[in-house]
Amino acid sequence: MALGGGREIGANSFYYGVGGHGILVDAGLHPEKTGWDAFPKIEALGGASVDSFLVTHAHTDHLGAVPFVLQSHPDVDLLATSETIALAQIMLQNSASLLPKQHPREVVDALTNYSLAALPETIAKFQPLELGASRELAGGDVKVTYYPSGHILGAAGILVESDGSRVFHTGDTSLHAQRIVGGAKLPHEPVDVLVSESTNGVVDAYLTHSRERELERLIETINETLAAEGSVLIPVFALGKLQEMLAMIGDAMRAGKIPTVPVYTGGMGRKISEVYDQFLMSKSRVNGLDTLSEIEQVEIPRRDGLFGGKFFREPSILLAASGMMQESTGSYLLAQRWLRLPHFAICFVGYTDPRTPGYIVSHAERGQRIRFGSMKRDVPVRCRVERFRFSAHARREELLEIVRRLQPKKVVLTHGDEKAMAAFGELILDTFPGTIVTAPEVGKWYSLSN
Repeated sequence: MALGGGREIGANSFYYGVGGHGILVDAGLHPEKTGWDAFPKIEALGGASVDSFLVTHAHTDHLGAVPFVLQSHPDVDLLATSETIALAQIMLQNSASLLPKQHPREVVDALTNYSLAALPETIAKFQPLELGASRELAGGDVKVTYYPSGHILGAAGILVESDGSRVFHTGDTSLHAQRIVGGAKLPHEPVDVLVSESTNGVVDAYLTHSRERELERLIETINETLAAEGSVLIPVFALGKLQEMLAMIGDAMRAGKIPTVPVYTGGMGRKISEVYDQFLMSKSRVNGLDTLSEIEQVEIPRRDGLFGGKFFREPSILLAASGMMQESTGSYLLAQRWLRLPHFAICFVGYTDPRTPGYIVSHAERGQRIRFGSMKRDVPVRCRVERFRFSAHARREELLEIVRRLQPKKVVLTHGDEKAMAAFGELILDTFPGTIVTAPEVGKWYSLSN
């Protein structure tokens, strides 16, 4: 049963009844919903037992509702990689701090596990299951194994084996290597069922650009902007995208491909970078040599000092949250002034949801006037706006390659909108006739054995 993340991205949570054992995979918050709608539908399980709780990675749409689940299932075995556990300390504190801003008072009051006093107890419940390691559940009747899934530090795909059957849950995945995080590793033998993410399931020529060419374009844009005495704003997710972009910019500066100018980072993203540096030898990394703390960085001013920043007076590069310019974040506030400056640039380096301010800004053209978020007036678009793709998710072709390698009889599509799932499902059926493809609705039971 999908408790969230069925035919959508957000509140990702999936339940498997295997060999009489109940396994919950992930519990995320939905970034675009409020109140109880933002949480997994744990009540849909009815009387089904939840015996083991496995977290694939630390992004909020997979992790943020862990304290919520523990309120109704306090004794469940909670497993994650050591990297994810370290990141969870930061990410769950952030989720807790945002709850009063995003949800009604009666919901916040009911979520006692999100208090500052309770969060350490939640973190203490995590048991490490490392990448490449297995754990026997239900007295040995079920075995789960974590595989590196790419995507971000410590992210895992999960192989579930029971009574001769094999199910592989990809989690968020990517076969291609990024700058810091390597590509996914898959089971060597075929599986009976593949439960796959489908974020990039729609044909999109924009996704066919190589990372190398995208990096060349980004360097060109940065150089042209800095030469005009402007600054570059790069909206990023604090977990994953900031670290990847910081490493690439650091490489380019050391190689003399872009001039050495102040690089601004801040807030939660800097704490996350410290965790990346703690796990230099992680199996999810390309190598153990890239220490982010060695790249000189300047702290982004807090909100009350944001518009007095030196970056408005001297050429600089800002890696500012959030990647989709959610309201009240640094990138959202800065964009309102940035857009007015003809010699400045905004570079989007990842996906922006059509419902977010980032989508409106990223698709704006010079000469337009736009309004986003809760702004009362239009803003003229005078600065340069560019879009790049450094996706941490598998491209459509990679998703198909996962199907080819694992040869499943059945494919279950998750973590994608209905358009992406439909397009990718049709591609699977055309390429591998006879494969059964389903896309579960939230709250409905599905059999994986027939």
